[in-house]
Amino acid sequence: MRRRLQPLWSGICIRDRDFNRALLNECQDKFESLLQVVDSPSTSKSEAALAEKRLTRIVKFIGHLYLVKCVPHRIIHAILTDLIIRGDGHGRPAEIWVKCSCTLLEVVGYAFAEVDASYLVAFIGKLVELTAKSSFGAPTRRLVEELQVISTTSWQSKRVLTVRAEMGAGDLEVSCTNMGGEQVCAFSMMASAKLPDLVAEVKSQILNPFEVLTLILDTGELLPDDDETPIGDLLRDLQE
Repeated sequence: MRRRLQPLWSGICIRDRDFNRALLNECQDKFESLLQVVDSPSTSKSEAALAEKRLTRIVKFIGHLYLVKCVPHRIIHAILTDLIIRGDGHGRPAEIWVKCSCTLLEVVGYAFAEVDASYLVAFIGKLVELTAKSSFGAPTRRLVEELQVISTTSWQSKRVLTVRAEMGAGDLEVSCTNMGGEQVCAFSMMASAKLPDLVAEVKSQILNPFEVLTLILDTGELLPDDDETPIGDLLRDLQE
């Protein structure tokens, strides 16, 4: 079922802007209604906790829409900015805004860094600064700390490429594109080759390869970098 629906879903995301806009509007409406639950003095702790969990799920969903190009870069930029601008009257955002920001960046950060690294660095710096000035709980502080570590040790040194592969007569025809949609390499490989072989081939064909390479499918799924399964079988399993 997923394989049959995937081409249709991809086509909708790319071509139907009205659908994308309606989907985002629905997410925003749901987000705002959940915020009312969180902010209401009559809401119990358990109800507030459930609402916060749903809020983070919504931003995570939007993040995955960005990875499959259903949401443009400027929307993610606007969402992140809006999350921090929403404050308590003293320039400090509520703790839920920081949680949502971290959740969104955990999904899109590695891809976002390639197209807007300077903004991402500044935004995470702002998160760290705000957290230091606020009385957030330990879990939220830990989220921000982990995000800062990831951004400085991984995102800035990764090249994110989308891998597309088609089975030929015993071989795989592989092509890789960057987040801007530009093809950076194309080659043939035996279907029995392992993923490390694919990574090595991609690196050999890129003029200035990064030390760390992140490969994703056009569905947004991350390809494991150490899987010893034959590439043909691995791609077939991930695309089913």
